Amino acid sequence: MKNKVIKHIQPIENDNYEIIGSSKVIANCKNNASRIAKSDAPVLITGESGTGKELFAHFLFRESKRNKKPFIQINCAALPESMIEAELFGHVKGAFTDAVSDRKGKFIAADSGTIFLDEICELPFHTQSRLLRVIERSLVDRLGSDTPYEIDVRIISATNKNIAEEVKMGNFRKDLYYRLNVLSLHIPPLREHKDDIPELVKYFTENSGENKILDKDAIKKLLLYDWPGNVRELRNFLKRLLITSNRQIIDESSIDIEINEKNSFLPLKKAINKFKKKYIMDILSANNWNQSKTSAVLDIQRTYLSRLIKELEISVAPSGSIAPNGSVAPSGSEEPGSKTTLGDVKFKE
Repeated sequence: MKNKVIKHIQPIENDNYEIIGSSKVIANCKNNASRIAKSDAPVLITGESGTGKELFAHFLFRESKRNKKPFIQINCAALPESMIEAELFGHVKGAFTDAVSDRKGKFIAADSGTIFLDEICELPFHTQSRLLRVIERSLVDRLGSDTPYEIDVRIISATNKNIAEEVKMGNFRKDLYYRLNVLSLHIPPLREHKDDIPELVKYFTENSGENKILDKDAIKKLLLYDWPGNVRELRNFLKRLLITSNRQIIDESSIDIEINEKNSFLPLKKAINKFKKKYIMDILSANNWNQSKTSAVLDIQRTYLSRLIKELEISVAPSGSIAPNGSVAPSGSEEPGSKTTLGDVKFKE
């Protein structure tokens, strides 16, 4: 898709960046976005691939005081590393072999408006340094030019990666992360707001041009799937289904095979966590739910085991109660002198 410059607010019914969904989860996201949109501070949008980060970037722009100024968006992962600095910061004629004319660059083009840097974690490390200088000085140095260009730009960035982990691994500059993450907005995955699926289905089918609909049972079938590719996967699935189906009213039999095929394998992270949970529960049970003995068997720190119990939502049975595998958790499963609180573990009644 070509980079777009939005010069005015479009009516919502003609808006290609409309956010569909009326669940509490999406309502909270919209409310948060509305609050931070009024500021000129940088915003970092996080969330899995396909959740709608680009939609919320446009939402922030529409709700901002810069909404009648330029909106420039650029996908940092889509540009060759050799060209990204010239694309972002511009160049003058003769700056390099292919520089046959002056080029403003995206930041200068966005002056007085907003720039959206999608997939920000894909920005090369040396380019991150130049971006940091632009943010700190509000000046752009075009390649081959000795004269800096003063800019006033609101920066929105987005990533589907854990950017804090990228910083720890040395892939992303910590100082740039702090500069971009002044305000943050997290977009949850579709599996956390499945109640929006019927509304999304209605929107995508009505705008497909295929004059077909899904019946209630078909939609119920869609609700059984976790959609690891999120709204983008749902949209593409429906597009394929509507094109290939020869029925005007599509029932659940038309989507059984595709949904079941998708559900035959779990995403890698979910499969690993499922194995971890069962393995730790088995060892806990074998050691009478004593966490010190269990951590010794697993050859990990006791504190790390406690963290895994929380993260994997393992129910540690209280003394004398029935454990998840049917065994009785005896008294004395805690370490001598230790005290287990509700803040340490979760108990099921």
